[in-house]
Amino acid sequence: MGLRFLIFVVALALAVPAAAQDQSGPPGTWFPVEALNTGLGPLPDDMSIRTPQGAVESFLDAIADDRPEDAAHVLDLSEIPPDAQAARGAELATKFAVVLKRRAILSYSALLERPDALDAAQSSSAALAGEPRRSLLIGILEKGDSEAAIRLNRIRPGDGDPVWVFSRRTVSQIPALYALYGPSRFEQALPNWLVQKTILGTRVFETIGLPITLILAGFAGRITFLLFRSLARRASGYWSRTALRAIRWPSILIVTTTVVLVAALKIFTVSGTVASILTPVTLIGYVVAVMLFAMTLLDTALDRIVTFDADNLADPDNSTVRAQATLMTGARRVLMVGGVLIGTGIVLASANVFRSLGFSLLASAGAVTLIVGFAAQHILGNILASLQISLNRSARIGDQIIFEGQFCTVERIHFTYVQLKKWNANRLVVPVSYFLSDTFESWSLVDASMICSAEITLAQRADIDALRDRFMTICKEDEFVTDRSGCTVVILSQDAFGIVARFQFPVDDPNQTWATECRVREAILTAAQALEEETGNPVLPQGSLDDMDGAPGASVSAG
Repeated sequence: MGLRFLIFVVALALAVPAAAQDQSGPPGTWFPVEALNTGLGPLPDDMSIRTPQGAVESFLDAIADDRPEDAAHVLDLSEIPPDAQAARGAELATKFAVVLKRRAILSYSALLERPDALDAAQSSSAALAGEPRRSLLIGILEKGDSEAAIRLNRIRPGDGDPVWVFSRRTVSQIPALYALYGPSRFEQALPNWLVQKTILGTRVFETIGLPITLILAGFAGRITFLLFRSLARRASGYWSRTALRAIRWPSILIVTTTVVLVAALKIFTVSGTVASILTPVTLIGYVVAVMLFAMTLLDTALDRIVTFDADNLADPDNSTVRAQATLMTGARRVLMVGGVLIGTGIVLASANVFRSLGFSLLASAGAVTLIVGFAAQHILGNILASLQISLNRSARIGDQIIFEGQFCTVERIHFTYVQLKKWNANRLVVPVSYFLSDTFESWSLVDASMICSAEITLAQRADIDALRDRFMTICKEDEFVTDRSGCTVVILSQDAFGIVARFQFPVDDPNQTWATECRVREAILTAAQALEEETGNPVLPQGSLDDMDGAPGASVSAG
């Protein structure tokens, strides 16, 4: 019994210092000061500022209960004389609450219910994992050309217990932040009924201001459109019309975005969450406007350098132009991808919403990248495939190809698909990846000239030499059969039905191959019929089979 009692006493003696250390921590986990807010009364019983979470919640609860003098206990008023701390502290607490409500997004993930702000749930690889902290950054606000940090500090006044309050630096910036984000002159001039809250949580004038803002933005965009249309009609020069066309839609986008930004942030003020989302959205609008302007100018310059008309590019003499056009479209896609990446980087770097939400987003960036990459792998694969086609030129704009047995002309190579023009003027839309993973027949890749043929079944006693002479004459008279030396007649096979001959002839223009083949076949049949009438010997198979001795007209018994 005595041994157990001794063990209990020793354990209790060791537990008491440990508990005390948990309340205050070692000396390096607070900022020591002689006194804190001596001009204020005692801390109300319903407020707790021993932990970061408790301090912020106590401040917001006191403001909600219309007790700014109590909320002043959560501010470090060391720079204010003690006799003025009560009045000045209540004023600063009220203004600070307005700023937090209108513009700040507090990172509640950093507000822990522990006096030492130690996050035991963090992984060992995280910064400051398992380390007690005496200062917490819970938000960032823009202040002109600089930034204002909303920071909580752990302060120990004299021999008292450490407490968490908004830092002295944060308190000193409250007047400047209130001047930027507080009520505007327009809001101050409104009657009281317009500043009352609605059931949606917004004030009356804010609820009215949203549709008014959209109407103003649409009206401003319409006026801008009419202005540029009028200027374009009066412009006479090519470059003046091109410049007006290039800046028309970017200007409309900039004007409407600016109207929304000014009306929402300067006149009809919105909450901090909406403002933090609206700011990057308007920034996206400006970035998109600049990209539209740049891409319009780029397209205009490309049209002046090289033609993208598929019919003109299909000319066999324009092989070099086809390669240039394909390379130019590839360069355009590279510039577009680069512009999107740069624009996205500008938006992410300039939008405080991401920094205000805490650095935990960075930890999940890898997982988000994997998810997005897996979901968009087909789209990304097609984009990379379009760039690869532009570089290796396996399919150029204007090339004639056989796609799934159909004669087509490559009309456009887009990011994710290739636009093919069929012989009947219909369009086929094919994923770009098809041209990297599957086989297709190109009629224009190396040499545009082709060997066309017409296979005709002849009679058993047909005069091949005489028909060959007639065929050579046909080739000489056809304008698209340029190389007459390549014209020839070959016998493919022979059976009971007759002799199968192939009439071969070269055609330099792939656009004329099918029409020339049909025309030459018709001429051969006409020549064969004329040869029959001249000689009296059969050239084409008759209605009945030739007999074995070659006598025409003999029929074969069915029995």
